[in-house]
Amino acid sequence: MVRSGPVPLDDPRAASPEMRELIDRGFVRRDYRDDPVLAPMEPVRAVDHAILGAQQRLVEQQRQIVSARQQLDMLQTVYRATYGGGSDAAVEVLSDPQRIGALSLELCLSAKEEFLTFTTRHFKRKPDANTAMALPEAVTERGVRLRNVYERAALEFEGAKGVVEASIAAGWIMRVAPELPMKMVIADQHSALLPLDPSGMEGAVFVRSPTIVAGLRMLFELVWSQAVPIGDGGQQRHGLTPTQAKVLDLLATGMTDGAIARHLDVSERTVRRHVQGLLDALQADNRVAAVHAATRLGWLG
Repeated sequence: MVRSGPVPLDDPRAASPEMRELIDRGFVRRDYRDDPVLAPMEPVRAVDHAILGAQQRLVEQQRQIVSARQQLDMLQTVYRATYGGGSDAAVEVLSDPQRIGALSLELCLSAKEEFLTFTTRHFKRKPDANTAMALPEAVTERGVRLRNVYERAALEFEGAKGVVEASIAAGWIMRVAPELPMKMVIADQHSALLPLDPSGMEGAVFVRSPTIVAGLRMLFELVWSQAVPIGDGGQQRHGLTPTQAKVLDLLATGMTDGAIARHLDVSERTVRRHVQGLLDALQADNRVAAVHAATRLGWLG
């Protein structure tokens, strides 16, 4: 229309759905100064009008979100008062597996700064690369820091390498410890979830006590400081191949040749060859000396 000119009101095009939409969006106006016509708005003014309308709609949507959040908080208070019983208690014992699983996801979604986990060898279902440490997009988009410590035995199964790599790709920072006391999930400073027994089959404890959560965070940080980083591609390990670097990480956790082979999906003979290459590169006589030398060089964080 900018090129072809105004459209008379009695022209069939003036009554078309497309024209009505242009009028509603402010790109076309009615002009009655001479013969009644539909004329295009000045492009800059039309776009400014459209942007203003979009901003107004965003403001209204934000207002509705705030209102919905307030109503949700009110409903949550009523729900807890009516059905929750002791749900506001500092420590709550849970026995429903579905509730426990849902709560773990809720804690992840509620985290604003940090989400911490311990992963032991007790799996209800062995993880795979397709489901490893998957996270909702809302969590990763918020920039939540994600840290997990694996128990060494939790990585001694076929396909573990794919699980770790998929988890790191999802945003997790990973370390390995020889043993862990239990599974654990911590969200920021406010909540934690841990099992009643090592397998996690007997139920779980949901903790909201700030003091207890702080103590659990101290436990996590202590274990984290002593655990071995894995998948840290940022470390400079001059002279090592990528596979040797992975073998070194796993060697430092105390894994046997067989466990390393299963983790990397290679033969034990291949692992022994890489271990010998590490001993040569680090000028070490044995594995313990190699780990100490790698630590001094900063290769193990």
